[in-house]
Amino acid sequence: MFPSDLELPAMPASAVRETNRGTLERLAHDLILIGNDQLSAADSYRLFGHDELDRSFWGYGVEAARMDDSREILVLMRRDEEATLGKTLRWMPLSKLYTRKQALLFYEVTDTEGPTEEAMHEILEVFRDVFEFAVADNWSYYKRLEFYYAFPFEELTSKEAVMAFRPVLFGCSAFAEFEHTFPECEW
Repeated sequence: MFPSDLELPAMPASAVRETNRGTLERLAHDLILIGNDQLSAADSYRLFGHDELDRSFWGYGVEAARMDDSREILVLMRRDEEATLGKTLRWMPLSKLYTRKQALLFYEVTDTEGPTEEAMHEILEVFRDVFEFAVADNWSYYKRLEFYYAFPFEELTSKEAVMAFRPVLFGCSAFAEFEHTFPECEW
C-alpha cells in the first residue's frame, strides 16, 4: 500500500506505457540475453541520473514507455532517496540515464550500494515470475506501481538474499493463486 502522501508519477500525454504482457515479454527477452552474456542485468536495470534539480541518484529502471510523437523512450525509475526523502517513482527520459560503466566514465561515480550482477539477474527472474501472475490476474497500472514501490531492492544486494526472498514474496496472500516452483538456493 502506498503512503497517503505519495504522488504517483505523471505520464506525459503522448506516452504509451508497457502492458503487463509487454513487460513480461521484455523481461523474458532480456533474461535470455543476460543468460547468453549479451546483456548485463546490472548495467541495464540499475541506472544513474540527475533529477530536475540536478541532484544525482542511482535507481532501478522498472518499466518503459515510448513517446508517440518521437523516438524518445521513458523509463520508470524507482529510486531510494536519502533517508529524509524515502522512495520515489519517476518517469525519466532514457537519454538522461547512464549505466554503471557510463557513470564511471562520464561522472567518475561508482555504484557502491547496488546489487551484484548475479543479484540483479535474480531480481529480474523474480520480476518475470511476478509478471506471469500480473498477466494472468490482469494487474492495473496502479497495482504495478504499488509492486515497484514496495519491492525491497535495497535489501537484495546478493544472489542469496534474492533467493531467500522468493518464497517470502510468493507466500504472500496476493499470490495465493499463483503456483510456482523455486530454484534451489546454493549456499
